[in-house]
Amino acid sequence: MNTYADFNIGGKDMRYQKLQKRLQKNTYAKKERDIYLRKISLLKNNITDLKKESVVAFSLAGAAVACNILFRGLTKIRYSDIDKIKKLARKMTEKYQLRNKGFRAVIADKDSETFFDIYDKPVRSIKNKITRCGFYTLPANVAVAWKDSPLDLFHEIGHAVSGSKKWGYKWHYWCHKLPYFSPVPAAFALVNTSEKDKKTPAVQKTFNIVQKLKDCSHFIGMALFFPLLAEEFNASRLALSFFKSNDKKLALKSMLLYVPAFGSYLVNAFAVANLVKILNKKSDSIYLQKSLYKQSQDYEKTLKFDNAISPKIAVIDEYRYPVVKIDCDNKPDMIHGEAVEAFIKKGLPNAQIHRFDTNLDEISIKNALDEIIKSGIKYDAINISKSSDIKISDLAALIGLNINAQNLKDNKELIKEKFFASPFKEAKDIKDIINNLELLASQGVKIYVSAGNKGKDYLNLYTLADNINVIGAANKYGVSKSNFSCDNSLVTRWCKGIFKIKKVKNSDGKTAFDINEDGKADISAIDTTSKLKFPKRYIFGTSFAAPNALVSDLKKVIEE
Repeated sequence: MNTYADFNIGGKDMRYQKLQKRLQKNTYAKKERDIYLRKISLLKNNITDLKKESVVAFSLAGAAVACNILFRGLTKIRYSDIDKIKKLARKMTEKYQLRNKGFRAVIADKDSETFFDIYDKPVRSIKNKITRCGFYTLPANVAVAWKDSPLDLFHEIGHAVSGSKKWGYKWHYWCHKLPYFSPVPAAFALVNTSEKDKKTPAVQKTFNIVQKLKDCSHFIGMALFFPLLAEEFNASRLALSFFKSNDKKLALKSMLLYVPAFGSYLVNAFAVANLVKILNKKSDSIYLQKSLYKQSQDYEKTLKFDNAISPKIAVIDEYRYPVVKIDCDNKPDMIHGEAVEAFIKKGLPNAQIHRFDTNLDEISIKNALDEIIKSGIKYDAINISKSSDIKISDLAALIGLNINAQNLKDNKELIKEKFFASPFKEAKDIKDIINNLELLASQGVKIYVSAGNKGKDYLNLYTLADNINVIGAANKYGVSKSNFSCDNSLVTRWCKGIFKIKKVKNSDGKTAFDINEDGKADISAIDTTSKLKFPKRYIFGTSFAAPNALVSDLKKVIEE
């Protein structure tokens, strides 16, 4: 607890009040931490479930593709006795009294110019409905099978039995259209990514109803296949039942066609339902990440610290040429060091930032660290949002060690020993940099180094230093790891590294861009290169995760 020479301010003893505020804050922090940990646990379970569901869904999708391939292959089974097929088709048509309802059945050659039905009467052109397999179409009330797979015709006559009834047209039309709507209930999954806690009671009631629809969307998606499955099953049943009474050999042969055809519809239904379930799990994950990020932001707002305190921060970065892209033309607009400073100033507006310009090479970074040591100035923190990247497999080959992303930390001392003795061009300079970082860290300076942006297969050689903070970039919610960040056992922390760029007004009322999501102008639009002045969607990098971690830690020190 802070102490003062005089606790009587305005005639009031402030000692008890200060102690009470501290206790209240500690209680609040404990509750926030408990909620945060529960949400983190839910997020981990959700990600595990998402992986399991993905395996099931994509297995079913693969099975659906296999069934479709099998079905397409079996439709090529030829049956040479077309006259016999026509005779049987006429018998089935007469059995269900379809002829007097205007029904026409056709066995045709795809290359024909004219078409004749099973009674050898001409039928108007059906070229606009060419498909690989047979079909039944309304309102024409025509069933078509091709000569290379004439057994399709009996299944299509089965469709005509229901299609020729009074209610059959609408039934047949909608049962084949409903599966196209099966992904629509998945849209309710997007509702779960919104902030439901801030809604008014009336809106909350509607939200809860939609939320239930979202939770059941995979069942709804599968249910939309049921009318089609029922219709296809009934058509195949009628065809097989007819064959069973009239030609058992053809019944067996037709089963080779109808069973995989129905199976493909059935597996497609399960596949779509499980894909919708994946979307639901993903939306839950997004909601939890948003909620965790918002909670952390809300908690930061409750921290009361004295902005008049000005920590000394050394920023070792590049200050000569713009490299950071801000607007839509994908050209460099902002100096990297200034962008990093914007993230520091966001949380520590009165920080004393000392710039150390580098040329993006090892020598200039080494010289900057030498200057800091020789100056004798006690910096509260040093930020290095630069990296010297090497592929881990290349480093393993260079030093002759079996290393990977997971065991770098365990083998760090041996790696340094062998690397410093290697013929690597910059090995000596990197050794000096690492020694300087370790010396400053031993003097109590907090050092923050970005992990690097080349992905999990790479290592930033500066991160081999002991007792430094190596910061990886988390996603836009600050919860899960980003894909671009280096990810190895030397990374000590993960902080938000993806920020949405927004167009704002500066103090003069002119257009500017906010790059760190604090709502304030960080660069004027006039200083960017695009004429349209539309912002890029995001700015990202471990370069911006490192100052985030620095600010968070210094805030805690100031608060204590």
